[in-house]
Amino acid sequence: MSQEKELKEARQALVDLKNEIDKTIKLTESASRWGLFDLFADSGLVGFIKRGKIKDINSNLEIVRDKLELAKRELNDIRIDLDVEIPDSTYDFFVDVIFDNIFTDLRVNREIKEIREKLEDLGDRVDELLRKIN
Repeated sequence: MSQEKELKEARQALVDLKNEIDKTIKLTESASRWGLFDLFADSGLVGFIKRGKIKDINSNLEIVRDKLELAKRELNDIRIDLDVEIPDSTYDFFVDVIFDNIFTDLRVNREIKEIREKLEDLGDRVDELLRKIN
């Protein structure tokens, strides 16, 4: 395969990865807003909606991981990993929604924030790689 074609495929893999990162960051921002609302609302419904947002984030994190693996294969020598997710077991759901308490809400909000920060860092690294190959 020609070097130009390989470069084009690597660039496209990085662009796809960056788009998915940005999409997932937006999901974390939405979940954070619901998480903040959940701190002050006395409603299991708000926690239920927040948990739905967390499921969406975790689903998108899988897509980001897949696109990251593709980009790593295209670039051969890049070493980036993303091994994060927000716990979303039945137990987590039960504690967050049924026992709706401030301690669980704060923990979940912290986890959402940490994931957003890791995604932002990953996005910055992808931007840096894109600048290097352009």
